[in-house]
Amino acid sequence: MPPLPRKLSVADLDVTVTDRHSFGASYEPPRNQVGSLKLLREGGLSLPPQPVWYGDPTNWVSDPFNDRNWRFQHHTLRWLNPLRWAALGGDDEARAEWVRIVRSWGEANVPASSSGSDFAWKDMADGNRAIQLSLGASFVGSDDDWFVELLEYHRDWLMDESHIVGKNHGLHQHQGLIVLGAALRDTSAIATAVTRMREQFKSSFDHQGTNDEGSVAYHQLNLAWWRRGWERAELEGFSAPEDVSERLTAAGHVLAHFAMPNGALPQIGDSQRGRVGRGYSAASDFVASNGEEGTAPAEHAAVFEGGFITSRSGWGKSRPLPDESHAVIRHGVELGAHSHRDRGSIHIYSAGQPWLVDSGFHSYQRDAPEPKYLKSREAHNVAFLVGAEHTANAPVELVSYQITDDAHDFTLRDHGYGSADVRRRIIYLPGPDCWIVFDSANRAAGRAIRQHWHVEPDLRVRMLDNGYRLAGRGTELLMYWLGRGTTLRKEVADETSLAGWIGTKWKTMQPSTRLVAESSLQRPRLVTLIAPRRSTALGIVSSYVTSAGDLSVTMVRGQKQWLVQILSDELTVRQQ
Repeated sequence: MPPLPRKLSVADLDVTVTDRHSFGASYEPPRNQVGSLKLLREGGLSLPPQPVWYGDPTNWVSDPFNDRNWRFQHHTLRWLNPLRWAALGGDDEARAEWVRIVRSWGEANVPASSSGSDFAWKDMADGNRAIQLSLGASFVGSDDDWFVELLEYHRDWLMDESHIVGKNHGLHQHQGLIVLGAALRDTSAIATAVTRMREQFKSSFDHQGTNDEGSVAYHQLNLAWWRRGWERAELEGFSAPEDVSERLTAAGHVLAHFAMPNGALPQIGDSQRGRVGRGYSAASDFVASNGEEGTAPAEHAAVFEGGFITSRSGWGKSRPLPDESHAVIRHGVELGAHSHRDRGSIHIYSAGQPWLVDSGFHSYQRDAPEPKYLKSREAHNVAFLVGAEHTANAPVELVSYQITDDAHDFTLRDHGYGSADVRRRIIYLPGPDCWIVFDSANRAAGRAIRQHWHVEPDLRVRMLDNGYRLAGRGTELLMYWLGRGTTLRKEVADETSLAGWIGTKWKTMQPSTRLVAESSLQRPRLVTLIAPRRSTALGIVSSYVTSAGDLSVTMVRGQKQWLVQILSDELTVRQQ
């Protein structure tokens, strides 16, 4: 009979893991180490963006704010980081408290079947916690076999393929298994995690560098998380795939295209308001530094197969970078993860600020009314077939596009209405610096078309004869509806519904305005001209939309005049 494998002891652990893997926001020294440690010792548990909670942190079924994110963070144990760093500095009281809390967690939640919490073994929480535990391996005594067993239980849990998920949550699990494997000197565990990472990376960032989560904020977050993941693998002697550096650099290039000219990120998908970080690519550094560092991309418009189209007037050569015009358009297939039902939507920025925006983000509370609304099509700048049911997961196809010096021209078809041919054509004209958004449905559909436009909070909205004037920060944006049969209405946010409210940060909704345009039943089309005011406003000399849907508009800005025509889908732009 072969001998049984020797049981690991505390002495077998690789405590140098702490030196190698204490990086990343949750594991490096806290910015306010003194204040964070003081709060913990006073009985306060801070899990931002939630308020500080004064209660028993070892009550592993506590849920003081009835919040999924709080429960998740509680079980990651990453809030122990201030105690860990104090212990590493020789604070015996902090070391003893770290050990006490960790042992309490293990006694309450191992095995997983005995846990009373829905987040103790939730994906991503297990990976985060695995790193925190491993980094404290030097704190336990020689007879603390329970700690080794706790690490081994986490390793075995994460080695089980049935517990592994996709997207960034899975990446956090892979990182946890790498650090656990290092602490336990288990190279097979590390190899398993790296193999999973190599396979997942193929879909996480596509060949153009677009992330697969449908969120601008999570595109940037995944850039940071994947860099750390490959760094952890390389620290343990495992190489990243050859194309990792190339794809992550491409992802930084995509990030530069996503970014508004002022360096802020548009709220697309689950995204709080934030800015482009530095260090991802020369292109993103250019935007993040207001053009002082890095290199601007060569192209002014780009089509990303991962579901985004970007278009802008330039990169700060003919005008200050923050004054450039910019749009992001969503298209493609259902992504899930952190995406919203926003395909077909457009986000417009110009003259130093966003004007027409997505409705933003609230929280991860699945059943709360705010996130449900903010994820819906109702909360985005899309077109509807009035009175018809929309298939939520249907693709919005990019049917055609053409990018020239005179026009960035994109045509989308929304397949959510079955056989009804519902199309949106978005044209940006760099010369007159304006957009034309042309929504249409075939007459056989027998229904009118309706648009929603969500206005950035704090802008003033004034109704005109055939449109609206949006004003803010010393400049204006004009919206005109061309052709006949359009009905307009302005919905100002109030307490009776969520229409017009914008989620600007965690559980924070700001009142704003939603503009609604609706066609006649006989003419199921809407043609919207959107133009920022610069030194002079854009004026319309003449315009008409025929019953067949052909468009002709003559516009003037300053001393220049343009004739724009769409005849049988052919676009011509002539400066006169």
